[in-house]
Amino acid sequence: MTRTVLAFAACVCLGACALPQPARKTAQDAPLRPGEVLSAQAAKEVVAIGRSTKADVRAALGQAVLIDFDSGYEVWVYRERLTDKAAPPATELVLLFAPSSVLTKMRVTERSPA
Repeated sequence: MTRTVLAFAACVCLGACALPQPARKTAQDAPLRPGEVLSAQAAKEVVAIGRSTKADVRAALGQAVLIDFDSGYEVWVYRERLTDKAAPPATELVLLFAPSSVLTKMRVTERSPA
């Protein structure tokens, strides 16, 4: 009886090791936070100066970090998602919208680590 119990326990232990492990989630799998994009360069390709509106950009890139001015202009900032938690954001996409809600300027800024 003891041998049977020990054999059964050994089989259970070995069988548990053979079960597939759940996939590990990486930082790239997590949902984007407001003002975050996977690639600033790819995001830049989605919008067009003089044609894209705030609604178009929000639909394509999601919520941005907003800076609005009394003049009616708005600056929207999107930062690339970090691949290493210790590193500062390396690249950001900065968009300037006119009071008419049309994109008037954009730039991709490469930030050097401090």
